[in-house]
Amino acid sequence: MIMSEENSYYQVQSVQTVITPAYAENVASVIQDLMRTAPIQITANVQKIQTARGATVSHPAMNILQSPTSLKVLQKHFERNIAVLNNDNTMKNNEVAKIKAAAIITLQQENLKIENKALVSQSIQELMTATTIKQTTEKLSSTFAEIKNEHTKVFTNTLSSAIQIASSKIGFAQVKTEIVSPSLTRIVSTNYKGYNLISEIHTDEKKKINILSELEGITDGSCKKIMEDFNKELEMLGIVAERKERKPTGGIAQMPYAKKLQKQRNNKREFVNEQVISNESQDKTIQYTND
Repeated sequence: MIMSEENSYYQVQSVQTVITPAYAENVASVIQDLMRTAPIQITANVQKIQTARGATVSHPAMNILQSPTSLKVLQKHFERNIAVLNNDNTMKNNEVAKIKAAAIITLQQENLKIENKALVSQSIQELMTATTIKQTTEKLSSTFAEIKNEHTKVFTNTLSSAIQIASSKIGFAQVKTEIVSPSLTRIVSTNYKGYNLISEIHTDEKKKINILSELEGITDGSCKKIMEDFNKELEMLGIVAERKERKPTGGIAQMPYAKKLQKQRNNKREFVNEQVISNESQDKTIQYTND
């Protein structure tokens, strides 16, 4: 009897950074490099915020990579930082300087990861050199958007690495990863028995990320134990979701790619059976002729 089980992680919240791809850069490091040549007014205003808040820039939970949806705190932290400068009489009529300083320290305070360092560096540099409120506000918005897109790529790739590691640890060592589209990454892992563990990372237009997994081809009733072990490995790698769901499928594939693999498996089985019947018929014919 063919068994199967489906596993869903809805709205993934975080994953450990220890498996973040080596190419990923910290936005804080990019800003640190740029601040070496930044106008003294910007560095002075950043220092004012740090002093007023009673601490230097901190990077909480640096070993945890937060999901793109959690980046909505950027706006909240930005508003909190600019409020500090609003209370400074020397900054009263300098909105451009306040926006720049609040933006810089906000980006430094978050554990943000990016792929394209050159793109982000240029965007931050343009923010620093903007001269009007309109220009500064527009560059602030585009910079935040670019960083969020970059962070989403790194977060998705980190999840992909975690899934590959978890799959290998439970015996599904033959792993193939495919970026089907910007919103879909598929990881197909196969064990020595030919069973498949399919995992897909889905990202919607609001940057909400779900992981859908399904076992395909299992005939020995081990699907429940395999999925339990897989979930334990994912949890050990720091994958946290807002909601989890697991359910048996009774051998009926649910995910489109699982259906495709199941169809291929069934077609192969039918072909093999046809060959066997053909050979048996041929043997009987030969025996009848000899008699």
